[in-house]
Amino acid sequence: MPRCSGGLLVCASVAFLSCLFGCGGTEPPEVATLQAVSGDAQFGVAGRAVAQPLVVAVEDSKGDPISGAEIQFTVTQGGGQVSSAAPKTDGNGKASVTFTLGPTTGSAQQVTATANNHTATFNATATNPPAAMSVFGGNGQSARSGVAVPTAPAVQVVDAGGQPVGGVAVTFQVTRGGGTVTGGAKVTDANGVAAPNQWILGPSGVNTLDATADVETLDGEPATFTATTSPPVGQFDIIVRYSGIPSPAQVLAFAEAEVRWESLITSDLADAPANVPAGTCGPGTPAINETIDDLIIFASFESIDGPGNLLAQAGPCLLRDFNQNGQFEVGDLPGVGVMNFDTDDLDAIEQNGTLGIVALHEMGHVIGIGALWGVEGLLADPSLPPDNGTDPHFTGAQAITAFNAAGGASYSGGKVPVENTGGPATADSHWRESVFGNELMTGFVSLGPQPLSAITLQSLVDQGYTVNASGADAYTLPSPGIQMAGSLVGLRLGNDIAPVPVRMLDRNGRPGRIVRR
Repeated sequence: MPRCSGGLLVCASVAFLSCLFGCGGTEPPEVATLQAVSGDAQFGVAGRAVAQPLVVAVEDSKGDPISGAEIQFTVTQGGGQVSSAAPKTDGNGKASVTFTLGPTTGSAQQVTATANNHTATFNATATNPPAAMSVFGGNGQSARSGVAVPTAPAVQVVDAGGQPVGGVAVTFQVTRGGGTVTGGAKVTDANGVAAPNQWILGPSGVNTLDATADVETLDGEPATFTATTSPPVGQFDIIVRYSGIPSPAQVLAFAEAEVRWESLITSDLADAPANVPAGTCGPGTPAINETIDDLIIFASFESIDGPGNLLAQAGPCLLRDFNQNGQFEVGDLPGVGVMNFDTDDLDAIEQNGTLGIVALHEMGHVIGIGALWGVEGLLADPSLPPDNGTDPHFTGAQAITAFNAAGGASYSGGKVPVENTGGPATADSHWRESVFGNELMTGFVSLGPQPLSAITLQSLVDQGYTVNASGADAYTLPSPGIQMAGSLVGLRLGNDIAPVPVRMLDRNGRPGRIVRR
């Protein structure tokens, strides 16, 4: 304070003026440090505000935050704008502005904050407008109830030229299954990618998660992720592992098929060690070095033979040796199988609404329906060479009982009638279309309901499974010569048993004896 040599009144006046211009906290302390806290190195669409504000913090020489300090924010490159040129710091010593990028894409953008000759610089990059969103990773997973999937689901946002767009706000929201998502509000990074912190699955069944852009509607949104809640320990568990890039709709169809079969087969199978080299289950299939709980399915999506003809092929490739005697017998059930879909036909299957039916049907073959009847001794009078029979039929007692109950008691041929037309991998491996009509496991896909009948379910009992008998769909055999309403044939599932050798796993988990070529 200035020294005073006058009288009392003069000195009092000097003291008042001194306080007015510099004491009692009316002017904040001198800024000793200025730091950028958040908002640097962002991406955003040219001409739009970046997602996060630009935030600085100031401190005095003692390291204490300074409130009320004026900070000058100046756009120094790119031609953008800030929401306030000179905001003041709050009680925590922080000040912030919103930064709207300049109009030129790809150009460097810069804002400089200044206080008492101290500066902090913020940089940003302006991108083209976003045009499309797609699944980037983390689709088609499984986890226990209440547990996060191993890989957080991620989307990618690109512009009209397919280049990544950073700075796009994305929201992830659970849409099915009762799970939860943490950190569901994210901004795409320099690669156009955004992912939540975790996706924790709900109590059972199929779970879905949708990702949407906050500002505008993009092609491909919502981007949908599907996961399945693994059944409780001790119940039948199917694990699907994908190669190729299935669409979200395809992953959803596989998940629904998986959960349906898991609900029908109730028994946990004996664990089976597997030490299997790559290619054992067909070209491109990976090596396996793990203990198989129940069933692993390798699902591939690739061009097979062009549009039409072959739609898919599926079946088991490795069987567990239940009795460890090296000899195949009923009850030596699949541990590994394959489902190969022709990408040239998938769009058509999706568009006509039969994708879910085809996925459920093909997964039935992996479980063993049709694919193992011959080697299990459950197929009589097979029609294909060398037998050249005329009335192939499935001889399992449980399936015959269910066939009779569904209206087949007076049927005069061999029971249960199996397809005798259609050539290899259709004949001898499906129920007979002329008798069963629109049942799921015939060799033809109907454009209408395709019930999974008690006959199919009880045939699994004959093969060695334990099932939930109440889980079958309502089904009655059509009257002879009468086409059931809504069961017009839409697609022929010709040659849909995968042409891979079926081997036994020996006690050390190595692929052993071939039981079917």
